[in-house]
Amino acid sequence: MTQNSLAGGEDSRDVIRHLALLGDALQNIDLGEGTPESALVPQPRNPWKLTILRPDDVLERGPTSAVPRDASHIGIAVDGGWAIETSGLLTGAALSIRGALEMLGSAADEFDSVFARLIDAALETGLPTIVCTLVPARHVEPVRQQVAATALAIFNDRILKRAFAARLSIVELRLVCDEDGDYATETLLSRTGVRKVANVARSALYEISREPGRTRVYF
Repeated sequence: MTQNSLAGGEDSRDVIRHLALLGDALQNIDLGEGTPESALVPQPRNPWKLTILRPDDVLERGPTSAVPRDASHIGIAVDGGWAIETSGLLTGAALSIRGALEMLGSAADEFDSVFARLIDAALETGLPTIVCTLVPARHVEPVRQQVAATALAIFNDRILKRAFAARLSIVELRLVCDEDGDYATETLLSRTGVRKVANVARSALYEISREPGRTRVYF
């Protein structure tokens, strides 16, 4: 992990002072007692602040009103894996393969519309921004795991296309969250998993702040 360093000066853009997280990726995760900041980064070199903004808040209020004025960086992370599980997409009855794909495609279109607007909101701020793919599920049942992974791939494909088009760097969570210990349940990350993601995300934000203009994939 690259440390959140002040080497570049007190006003250096690579110092993560205040991260605005656009999305609901943390809302269903048990971070324990204390602040989310301490759960994500137990011993930071420099103090930092996290503001979590639900997609609805950002889209309704607009980035100028929703994103704090002192925010230094932005992350976009949506809890799509959990949303897919609870939506009934994987348990709904489909009369044909075409019907199942149409159902997933329709859901992905709706997701894509929201995600595109979150990216537009982030770009409007002009702040260094990273985009996270969706966290994969880790089902015990092989068939359910295969179906979930296939469905998630459709949603992640939309994320990757939007991020590349906007020239934003990506944290590929399918490669970050790859161990059983990263999960508290079949669909939600553990505190260990969340900290792994935070470490990669911090390194990504540090690097894109120092060397902007290139699209990179981090894991």
